[in-house]
Amino acid sequence: MPASQETITLSVHPDVPAGDTRRSLASWLRNEDRLRAGVTAAPAAGSTASPDEMPGSVTDVLVVAVGDGGAVLVLVQAIAGWLAHRREDVTVRLTGPDGWSAELDVHQARDMDQVTALIEAAIRAVAPPQE
Repeated sequence: MPASQETITLSVHPDVPAGDTRRSLASWLRNEDRLRAGVTAAPAAGSTASPDEMPGSVTDVLVVAVGDGGAVLVLVQAIAGWLAHRREDVTVRLTGPDGWSAELDVHQARDMDQVTALIEAAIRAVAPPQE
């Protein structure tokens, strides 16, 4: 992976039945040319099920490699588009390597003003300031 690439981790809540929502999002993201090769599934950090948890209750995450602010914009817009087509309540949490995070949820995705604000906030969080 080139040095300029960074990864953004996406977690989907709720992901019920286990993994179906995450797989749907992964498929949607892979339809974007700039994201296709960089979308992979991985176990969530520290994901070990305790004996009292139901099997499959530990959510895997998607890891998306992005090379620049343009790819991040494509990612956030793709997530917003996917959310706009959801019927059930779902939230996607984006986490960057520097510890920043943002959440997009289905209620906000139905209001285009909120989607625009979320996209702008996510871009500001991950795109380095232009000098």
